[in-house]
Amino acid sequence: MTRIRRSRSILLFWAAAALIAALEAVLTAAWLVRASAAPGVYARLEDVPPHEVGMVLGSPEFTQGTPSPYLPGRIRAAAELYHAGKVRKLVVSGATRSPDQFYDEIASMTRMLVELGVPEDAIVGDGKGLRTLDSVLRMRDVFGYDDFITISQRDHCERALYLADHHGIHTVAYAAGLAFSPAPDQELGSAIREPLARVKAVLDVALNRTAKYPTER
Repeated sequence: MTRIRRSRSILLFWAAAALIAALEAVLTAAWLVRASAAPGVYARLEDVPPHEVGMVLGSPEFTQGTPSPYLPGRIRAAAELYHAGKVRKLVVSGATRSPDQFYDEIASMTRMLVELGVPEDAIVGDGKGLRTLDSVLRMRDVFGYDDFITISQRDHCERALYLADHHGIHTVAYAAGLAFSPAPDQELGSAIREPLARVKAVLDVALNRTAKYPTER
């Protein structure tokens, strides 16, 4: 019985140690990303410096059949930049349709921008922006832009700027709002996903990871 109790105590000790280490990793990543990137994120349209191009980071239009507030918020912000003369072109970056995907972020973003009055010839699609790191690197390595405006929600913008800075890419960001209040499961999913995404971003930098499709258009 004593051995069993001792084994349980050791197991609990290591479980607690692992939990503390994981929490420290999350908090450290959150601090690193915010400290590095927050000054480059603009909340007001009039404060955003003009650039040739803006990059709109993709997101599913629906999550489990429910409309998502994240993508239309980004599209609205991108259209605001275009109509205010802050950008002349928009690159919409995300996942395009493939055999294992049932959605096409590029088609959705293009359609939504056109509906808000952005000319289709001012929109460029990047269907291989599979994650934030890929989108940022491909803006320079595939499309030839190393100075642009990133458009997404604030937390996502900070992560993109953190990654861009490590790779010597200059980008500021315009923080998009939400088009409407998220459903409870969407809000919970975002609250869980973003801290983990920041840990992944720090690892991407530490391991010097690159895009899955570094040059393919």
